[in-house]
Amino acid sequence: MFRIGGKTWTICMPKQSNCRSRSERQGFEKWPFFPAVRVLWKNEKEIFSDADLRHENVLHFLTAEDRKVQRQCWLITAYHPRGNLQEFLIHHIISWHDLWLLGGSLACGVAHLHSDHTPCGRYKVPIAHRDIKSSNILVKSDLTCCLCDFGLALRLDNALSVDELANSGQVGTARYMAPEVLESRINLENIESFKQADVYSMALVLWEMISRCNAIGEVKEYEPPFGNLREHPCVESMKDSVLRDKGRPEILDSWINHPGIQMVCASIDECWDHDPEARLTAQCVAERFDDMEYLNKLSDRSDSEEKIPDEILMVDEK
Repeated sequence: MFRIGGKTWTICMPKQSNCRSRSERQGFEKWPFFPAVRVLWKNEKEIFSDADLRHENVLHFLTAEDRKVQRQCWLITAYHPRGNLQEFLIHHIISWHDLWLLGGSLACGVAHLHSDHTPCGRYKVPIAHRDIKSSNILVKSDLTCCLCDFGLALRLDNALSVDELANSGQVGTARYMAPEVLESRINLENIESFKQADVYSMALVLWEMISRCNAIGEVKEYEPPFGNLREHPCVESMKDSVLRDKGRPEILDSWINHPGIQMVCASIDECWDHDPEARLTAQCVAERFDDMEYLNKLSDRSDSEEKIPDEILMVDEK
């Protein structure tokens, strides 16, 4: 895959005799050789090179190549033919079960990035993605998600000074920026602030999933969060919507008629809170999806006499 002008295209390795078979197993990401883009490629390569990043819900990295003669920077990764989540939602209406898989795996992937330990308990440096959006998430063949595009990611090393964190700048995609990022008022003295901004962005992606789920009733054509704004809104436009108007994407009353959707919407509402400290952690959201497994199984048993309980306890720890 390669990106030009913010779009991702699937390609095969040039002069590769078995190009078709290899492209089914691997993704090829070629970056144009512009100085600013090269910085992003280098950062993504360094993030991917950390073995502790490996996780089923993070894009599997194979290798990177800096082809100076051809003026090309390459990343070679696992290939997922379903493409990114945004394109998938544009072309597919999903079921509750699909939503449970997609949403739960997304939360697990973000929780792994943010965690300071690996699944086996070994210490790892937490990572903030800083550009979570549906086009930076791939859909795997089993309908689970994996995070990709780590060009803006930041390793949250405790050794980083406030000045070094400040130099990271206001980054991301304006439509998905948390209020404090839009204002350039993120708390640089607390590395948790970067995770909290990721959680806000994740909430918008979960909203996108719900908007295309048949469990809500009538499903409209796909729209991104804040779909009333132009295709690529600027920071100032988003400030007006998110800060001045305190706007968030609409959660319709009909959505919460389904108990599972109701639970996800409750989590979304906490994740996009204006106060970063009030937001859930990604781990908490992942645990809430785990708690919905019983509900998911019941929804698949249409011939069962069991009824979905009116209330299901959710994990409240942050």
